[in-house]
Amino acid sequence: MATTQDGFDSTDSWLIARSAHMQALLTPPLTPEGRDCLLGRECPASVLSRDQHTPLTAALCPEASQLTEQDKSRQGLDEVITSVLTFEDTLLEKRVVVLVGPAGAGKSMCLEKLAQDWSKAQVLKGYDMLLRVCVSECVTTWVSNARQSGSEGELEEMKRNCLSLENLLLLAHPHLSSATISYILGERSSSSAAQPRLLLLLDGLDQTPHLPDISKLLSPPSELTLCSDPRQPVPISHLLCSLAQGTLLPAASLLIASRQVPDPDALPPGGKCVVVLGFSPSQRSRFFQRVLPDDDGRLASELTQVCERGFGVYELSSRPFFCWTLASVACALQRAGGAPPETLTHLLAHAAALRLRPITTSASRAVAGQAQEAPPVRTLLRGLAQLARVCSMDDCRDFCSREELASCGLERFLSSPLLRTFLREGFDAHGDRTFVFLCPVMQQFLTAVSFFLEGCGWDGGAEEMMTDLEEAFVEPAEAFVAGLSEASQRAPLEGLLEAGYAGGQAAEVQRWLETHARETLEGYYKERHLRCFHLLRETQNRALVKRSISSPGARLGISYGGMERADCAALSYVLSCAEEVQQLNLYSSRGLTTDHTSLLLPAFKLAHSIILSQSVLTPDCLAHLAEGLREGVTTRLDLSYSSLGDEGVQVLCPALTHSSLRTLSVPVCKLTAAVCKDLSVALAACELRALDLRGNKLTDEGLTLLSNALKSQQCKLQELSLHSCDLTAGSMNTLSEALSCGHCPLTSLDLTGNDLCDPGVNALSRGLSNPGSKIHTLKLTECGLTGSCCAALAAAVRSGGSLTELDLSCNDLGQEGALLLCESLKGPECSLINLSMTRCELTLSVFSALEEVLCGGSKLKALALGLNKVGDRGARHLWNALKHGHCNVQDLDLEMIDLTDECVVDLCEAVRAHGSLKTLILKNNSLTDSSIPSLVQLVKSCPGLKEFNLQYNDLSEDVFELMESCSRIRY
Repeated sequence: MATTQDGFDSTDSWLIARSAHMQALLTPPLTPEGRDCLLGRECPASVLSRDQHTPLTAALCPEASQLTEQDKSRQGLDEVITSVLTFEDTLLEKRVVVLVGPAGAGKSMCLEKLAQDWSKAQVLKGYDMLLRVCVSECVTTWVSNARQSGSEGELEEMKRNCLSLENLLLLAHPHLSSATISYILGERSSSSAAQPRLLLLLDGLDQTPHLPDISKLLSPPSELTLCSDPRQPVPISHLLCSLAQGTLLPAASLLIASRQVPDPDALPPGGKCVVVLGFSPSQRSRFFQRVLPDDDGRLASELTQVCERGFGVYELSSRPFFCWTLASVACALQRAGGAPPETLTHLLAHAAALRLRPITTSASRAVAGQAQEAPPVRTLLRGLAQLARVCSMDDCRDFCSREELASCGLERFLSSPLLRTFLREGFDAHGDRTFVFLCPVMQQFLTAVSFFLEGCGWDGGAEEMMTDLEEAFVEPAEAFVAGLSEASQRAPLEGLLEAGYAGGQAAEVQRWLETHARETLEGYYKERHLRCFHLLRETQNRALVKRSISSPGARLGISYGGMERADCAALSYVLSCAEEVQQLNLYSSRGLTTDHTSLLLPAFKLAHSIILSQSVLTPDCLAHLAEGLREGVTTRLDLSYSSLGDEGVQVLCPALTHSSLRTLSVPVCKLTAAVCKDLSVALAACELRALDLRGNKLTDEGLTLLSNALKSQQCKLQELSLHSCDLTAGSMNTLSEALSCGHCPLTSLDLTGNDLCDPGVNALSRGLSNPGSKIHTLKLTECGLTGSCCAALAAAVRSGGSLTELDLSCNDLGQEGALLLCESLKGPECSLINLSMTRCELTLSVFSALEEVLCGGSKLKALALGLNKVGDRGARHLWNALKHGHCNVQDLDLEMIDLTDECVVDLCEAVRAHGSLKTLILKNNSLTDSSIPSLVQLVKSCPGLKEFNLQYNDLSEDVFELMESCSRIRY
């Protein structure tokens, strides 16, 4: 092509050439033939010339993965690109930047706008020359020219040697002279001439089949020979690798558009990766307002809402190509009196139908006085669907050869503009003729359509077809098959599909869907559940969905935490088809945004129980949850370990007074005393029955506020957990007053892990002794108690109140205090049923006193005495009690009290004599293999003994099989 020319003889010559280049960049070419405006493939230069460009957002990788659609820290794409390409000083510095985004994200538009803005001297003024190179178009032009002008031998030679950098630049910018190219390449006639600072914009790599992926271009294998001569023809892949590695144009900066994210290790030092995030919600709204011929803006507003409430494939709704397609289809439907499509299947069915059935005018119908003959569109659709299936099932490629095109019956349509609305003709990196699908999503849709057309290669049934698609990772096509199984979704293609055959295939797909859903939902795999929900949602058949999820074995309560936005929409839709939802489990949802929770709002309203424990929830997310509580039927909400902070709970509190909530769990949520004021107001007016505040630093100040609420006659709270809330004796008087006020509804109180000490329990006991107290469960584990408080506790136990369960574990009660408590258990007025004194420093005398209590007709049914080192002698008192006819104990916990094999005979005799023992815990003792035969025989002879726990004793594997013969033994 180009030959070496004399260099510039002056700076003026270079400036003139540069100015002409700028002007050429500002002159938009005509829309290339075959570009499909309906599918979002309008020429970028044409869009810019009509001032219809809408800015996009972007972020540097990996920060992009952390941003949401609503995130205010998103930056404008143009600003991000210019910032990473701008030089901070005058030193010559090479920059390599990869612009990443899926098909239709706006990468080409970004490069075109960048080139035009540079030409207007608005951005990147530090670069002397900016050259945009669309590789796919250059390769097509190069091979086409060779085919037209050279012999086959010359063509093969060119295909082997490929292109030089000089020829590549001339193909991309034919207006540049050879002298200008030589100057750019550093071949200057004057040694004093400055090296021009160059920026190359590389596009079209993904549209050129058989090029290496972006990571291999940036970091090629060591055996690949790089090129340093800009005039040496080399394979196109070698040429691009050489540019990236700097052996060609070592000082030039590169901006490379790619659908693939490069490996971090592949980027050169200082290299950047910019991710195109697409439209923000406000930008998407402006786009619809700009492109829609809608005077009052109603259609633009409606399409914005369609995108916000979900289309099933959420990343698409931020892409310009998708929004353009949606707008185009919606306009056509509006003219026909229809509403916008509700699913992606429906949208693409309309898009395909509009392309295959173009509206003709009177001018287009007449050529030389004769009417045009409409192309056989049904044959075209069949060929496209069959071709899409072939490519999709072969490593998900988006291109085909001329032979494959012909084998699908499409060669007759090569001259038809209808074919070019779906396929772009070009050449691959080897110079072979290829056809590339313009829109990957449409390719997946056509793959699904192929199942509904007879003779398109699907010999098996629906199950085999869906399995094949899943194994080939063609997931969008699976959803489209499900959508097309519904008559309303495939209605736009009516007349193009054989009605009888398509209907039969659709019925088979729906039978498979129902069976598949029942089988899948009986499992525990979240990802399989979500895939099933996506398929069901795409049908928009509520009756089918309800049947599919109504199996008694469906496990809809498994955790669905960590969902993407599309998953949230699918889950909400599926659950909305059910009559009721028992449990919505979103455990460990750490990536929730307002986008997610707004989509989950219908599910929030339907669920009787919501689990959001160990999740990250912003106040805005909690506002959606609060709305769900106000308008829904939720009775239980678990937000454990979710770091809500006071602000989070304050968002929820107003909703509590207008909700059906009965149980609220907010342990370890970083709450302080400040939130107790809001909780107190809510408790005095809501239906809450149980409140778990464990592990929050509420302090005495917070409990005082809550105690005031407990005095309210409107308060209905029955269970309150204040485990480890930094409480002391200072708040016990106020709490005691609340318990004894006569109308405090509290029946269960957990004060475990607070430093109440004896004065605090003495104060609390006064309230417990009052006839107005309704407390039946009191937990005082690890509260720093000693025997000094036992007199007051004993008085409360003897008072004849409602106390039935008392846990004093992990307190140093000692012998004297424990004996006082034992005395209180003897009276008929004592109503205690469950007593725990694990690790309370009990002695043999205490166990002797307990024997007397149990034999005296005590009401105790559950007794926990573990971690008190009394050995076989202490246990003998309990075995004696079990033999007594008045002993009512059913559950006995003797973990780690130093039992040995010596006690086994008495133990077996006592358990058999008692006959009513249900649970016996003997963990962490010193029983050995020799005791196991007797113990196994004991358990087998006592069918009422439901659990016999021997874990962590001195047992060997020799007796495991024997113990396994009885399922009620745990070891």
